Amino acid sequence: MTIYGKQTGGARVPLTVRIDWLPDGAIVPRQFWTPDGSRYEVTRVFESMPMAYLKDRGEGVRFRVRARVADTPEPYSHLRYAQFDSYLYLADGRFSAKNIVDGRYGHAAKEYVPVTLDVFPDGGYELTHFSVQGTRYRVDKTVSVEPRGAFQAGGVGIWHKVNARPADAGDDAGRQAALYLEVNKWFVSVKA
Repeated sequence: MTIYGKQTGGARVPLTVRIDWLPDGAIVPRQFWTPDGSRYEVTRVFESMPMAYLKDRGEGVRFRVRARVADTPEPYSHLRYAQFDSYLYLADGRFSAKNIVDGRYGHAAKEYVPVTLDVFPDGGYELTHFSVQGTRYRVDKTVSVEPRGAFQAGGVGIWHKVNARPADAGDDAGRQAALYLEVNKWFVSVKA
């Protein structure tokens, strides 16, 4: 179990976590779901701390958050809107990596972008939204994922080919886009 939650003294609970991955590489948890189908909205992030997991020989990041119960199955409906403090663990090195690529290596055709994704208990993830040049896009489908270079943008990373459409558009025709995960930042190739 790579993605999990834990309250002080409690057991690990596998979670699916929705995060915003910002252009500077920072990660902000927004929501999480528990195995019983309950959905929690993160109302405050108290701290974010890089962690070493000695037993698993890995690293990751731990968040101390305050969350509000947003949706829950009927037996727990009396808990709706209750708030509590908890820890969220993203025990995977990709969430704590430090990018040595900085502004000195910038390129006019490379734009670092904010990305929203759902991260599953096994560490897998699915892109849900991203923003490019002021427009927010909703990802309908991830078509392909593979290591690849972005020669026009001057970068290399894990290439994600997606079908996306503007988030505020109804049935507007979508388009294909390519996003790259470069160590701990996401970028797209734009016209220079």
